[in-house]
Amino acid sequence: MSFTALLWKDVRREARGKESVQAALVLAALFLLVDLYAFSSLSDEPRMAAAVLWVPLVFAAAALVARGFAGEADKGTLALLRSAPVPLAWHGWSRTLVHLGLVALLAAVTLALTAGLFALDVSVVLAATLALAVPGIAIAGTLASALAAQARMRDALLPVLLVPVLAPLLQAGIEATRLALEGASFTEARPALLLLVAYDLVAVGVAWLLWPVVLDGE
Repeated sequence: MSFTALLWKDVRREARGKESVQAALVLAALFLLVDLYAFSSLSDEPRMAAAVLWVPLVFAAAALVARGFAGEADKGTLALLRSAPVPLAWHGWSRTLVHLGLVALLAAVTLALTAGLFALDVSVVLAATLALAVPGIAIAGTLASALAAQARMRDALLPVLLVPVLAPLLQAGIEATRLALEGASFTEARPALLLLVAYDLVAVGVAWLLWPVVLDGE
């Protein structure tokens, strides 16, 4: 089996299920609806607007990746997954790439809803901030979903695992978002954007090392 065939299998699996995508979108919309009761406009509150954008994105992303390996755990097919004639890490990278596309969709929808509901201007710097955050969220989220797959309270455990791991990304992302909403240029937002790039690179390296260990230990 080639990696392309494995990836296509995971894409079809996600397309048939759709529960995780629906749950993530509904959760993000509910967060924003609650915020809407408190804030009619955030155009003059960039720091608050950054929090309003990132909180639903992070928790909706946790809901999105939650089913990454939970299906195999529920069906008892993790042993079959490990015995497939492909390198063990391929399963992790395949799910990560699927989640990468889904998290990108979630980020775009969350940004569009936030901008529309709270009268925010979407600049190129803001779009770049979310684009750089997506890989880190997808990689960390997929790893966390694999670690929590067989836990009895995995739905509650996943955010507990994910949020601390994403802390450096959140700090850089919220700072870059604040600067973007204040009209900062790429030069002014460069330190925060570079931190996002660094987080993505570190996440790739850590995942490269951990995928065989995490999947073999399930």
